[in-house]
Amino acid sequence: MTVQVSTERPVTGAAPTFLTALTSGRPAFDAWRGSSLSQSAEQPAEVARLLAFLDTEADPDAVDREGEIPPFLIARLRDLGAFRLAAGKDLGGLALSPYEVFRAVEAVASRSTAIGFMLAVHNGIGVGTSLLPTLPHGSLRDLIRRRTAEGMISGFADSEPAGQGNQWPATTADPTLDGSAYVLSGDKLFISNGPVADLLGVTVTVREEDGPRVGLAVVDTRAPGFEVRAGLEYLGVRGLPNGWLRLNGVTIPRDHVVTVPHGDPRHTPRLMSAVLTARMLIQAAPALAIARNCLRWSREFVARRRIDGIGLGEYDLIQRTLAANAADVRAMDAVVRWSLGSPAPDDRWLERMIARNLCTEACTRVVDRTVSLLGGEGLETVRSKRRRGALPVPLERAFRDARMLRTAGGVDDLVDLQTGRALLAHTADAPPPAAAHDASSGAFAATENFSARNAGHLRTLHEDLARFPAACREVAALVAGEKERPAQQFPLLLLGRIARELFGTAAVLAAAEGDGHQRLTDVHCTAARFRLRDLWARLDAPDHPDHAGIARAVLSRDRHMDDLLGL
Repeated sequence: MTVQVSTERPVTGAAPTFLTALTSGRPAFDAWRGSSLSQSAEQPAEVARLLAFLDTEADPDAVDREGEIPPFLIARLRDLGAFRLAAGKDLGGLALSPYEVFRAVEAVASRSTAIGFMLAVHNGIGVGTSLLPTLPHGSLRDLIRRRTAEGMISGFADSEPAGQGNQWPATTADPTLDGSAYVLSGDKLFISNGPVADLLGVTVTVREEDGPRVGLAVVDTRAPGFEVRAGLEYLGVRGLPNGWLRLNGVTIPRDHVVTVPHGDPRHTPRLMSAVLTARMLIQAAPALAIARNCLRWSREFVARRRIDGIGLGEYDLIQRTLAANAADVRAMDAVVRWSLGSPAPDDRWLERMIARNLCTEACTRVVDRTVSLLGGEGLETVRSKRRRGALPVPLERAFRDARMLRTAGGVDDLVDLQTGRALLAHTADAPPPAAAHDASSGAFAATENFSARNAGHLRTLHEDLARFPAACREVAALVAGEKERPAQQFPLLLLGRIARELFGTAAVLAAAEGDGHQRLTDVHCTAARFRLRDLWARLDAPDHPDHAGIARAVLSRDRHMDDLLGL
């Protein structure tokens, strides 16, 4: 038999969630007060040693330039426990919480995005983190525990040449004649950590006599038939071990394939929860690291530049740029602490789903503003800066890395779409929303600790939350019957983006009561308010341009369209 994992949801607490506010139309601001961790600069001693090693021995510029993390560096990272951040003490790990792992990955990524990304993949979605907690006692569990204690590197191989969104993986697992093993065949593409992994989780279609089922195979990369066909290079995060993998008749024991009694192991609550946390480690942690770096570089640049004898920081547009960057960094941090800082983070699955795009989009804004602020220095490579003796700020690299983070692990638009679909499903199951709050009533006792402007932002948040369930019902009616074809995706995407802005607003308002940063809160909430106006207007628009007709004309090579576009 294949190994079957539990499909039960993790046992969680009763932590207040943002999903309840979205589906009920009413915030629970009193419950949100103090619901996230206060920020601490402290790192465990083991993480501090890891960072000290990177500061002295790693060369991020060389990693980016050569497109490779040197083998000696990876070996030393193993020795320092970088691949056992979340593993238990009994396995030689640090037993860090998800929030502490996030902080460690963020700190590493502030030195090198590629190294941080590699650690995030293993500590987020590697088989030791995502699969081990669900396994019953047996040989597979023993194997993963033993290899974890040895400091293995792991990853998750799902995407294929045909894409990532297919229900049935093209990679197959066929039973041997005696039924004791499976033979795996197929290609996996865009697999982070694939070229350096020791064990890989590989999605497969298990072909049995009673019919196919989706399984998750644990593959030892030393097995005959496993091949790294090519290492892949990208626009950003250069140096990340990523590859095109081939399984050409790889034989693994039967109990090294994991299935569930009904359905797909990828869709079990536990694995989906692990994926959501992994997205925060893989994308949101490097995004926050990049944004913080940009804020530091911006401050240094503005402090040393003058125009016609006037310090750069005296100019209105510069002040707005710095304030916007600072507000975005603080919002990212508040969202992370809310999403991972609860004693029961599994309750906050929606927050973790939203946080990934919130952080990568905010990072994009910060980097873009910083490039504009630094002008020529923002576009210039580190190699060029070193040639002329300038401060070697790697902003050009940060720009490329930030764009990579919006696509790696799932295209950002599709993540927003998934959020919209999830919201529709939960709104349909939620009880009818209560009557909306009257903004003039006494329901806003929480505003006593806010400035007048932030009290207004809280009132507006209440109004938007009261509006959200009805918007979900309208979109649900619009997309009803569309399951057979990918139509009406845009309203779902808009719902996901609206939810993102509302969550970011709630997170910074909740954080403001703890840290007292009223001005930063106001800057973020004001910018979010303008973004929300555009999103609501798009959702409410009675009609739209004929995007579908134009797309069909382009795809059909319509002569008139080709002539018009010069194709």
